[in-house]
Amino acid sequence: MNSYKLVRMKALLEKIPATEQGSFTIREFKLPAFDAPLHFHPELELTLIIAGQGKRIVGDSIADFEPGDLALLGSNLPHYWHSDKQYQRKGFVSQSIVIQFHPQFLGQNFFLVPEMTNIRKLLDKAQQGITFDKNTRAETACRMQRLLQLNGAKRLFELLALLDFLASSPDQQQIASAGFSQYADTFDCERINSVCQYVFNSFTEDLSIAHAASLAHLSVPAFCYYFRKRTRRNFSQFVNEIRIGHACKLLIETNRSIAEICYASGFRNLSNFNRRFKEIQHKSPQEYRRQF
Repeated sequence: MNSYKLVRMKALLEKIPATEQGSFTIREFKLPAFDAPLHFHPELELTLIIAGQGKRIVGDSIADFEPGDLALLGSNLPHYWHSDKQYQRKGFVSQSIVIQFHPQFLGQNFFLVPEMTNIRKLLDKAQQGITFDKNTRAETACRMQRLLQLNGAKRLFELLALLDFLASSPDQQQIASAGFSQYADTFDCERINSVCQYVFNSFTEDLSIAHAASLAHLSVPAFCYYFRKRTRRNFSQFVNEIRIGHACKLLIETNRSIAEICYASGFRNLSNFNRRFKEIQHKSPQEYRRQF
């Protein structure tokens, strides 16, 4: 049996620290890696990635993140930024700016006034998570950097101006699927987190669906149903997405052969690797490498 390591992490209802300086929080993080587990909280969250790369999990969405990634997340929407291990080994820093605010931080009816209609629609849409186009991300990065330097009323006015700017963005893309339902409780969130950690830590090895099921405290049939319901994909699809994502980074960043990358990404058969790669990326590994 292949050995593997599992980072067991507690879930996962995060309590945002109160601040005497304002009605919302804005913080800058500089870390070796983003290491917060899958979690949720009542506050909305706007996260800008300044440095770092890896996987972003929001609800039932799994996507790559890189510098410039910008996401607005609604209340109690589970999320998780997982730094790529290869990026960590190179000694690069992971950096982000995060704004968090309660939906009623300005009063129960503030966003119900006519002037706030566009922002209210934005916050409603954020219940499934939103990402934005390149131009919106660049302008938002400048505004969030400026917000870090402001205090008092100017700080609050700038946040509202930022939300109004985001509300007017022409290219808003929903992150989680329309059918995604919130996790029932912190234990529900912890189940998914344990499985994700297992896959992230061991995707280059032979993974066991039986072990994944045991981490979720479920039988294998119950786990298969549960995992598909929560992530809109089966367990093997999830594993293949993580493996192909790693392969993409190796294709771009190294000169290793396709066969070497196949085995370094956890696949044991080159034809299967090529087939799964094309299913997910809609092109062959060779075509993908030529793009870069």
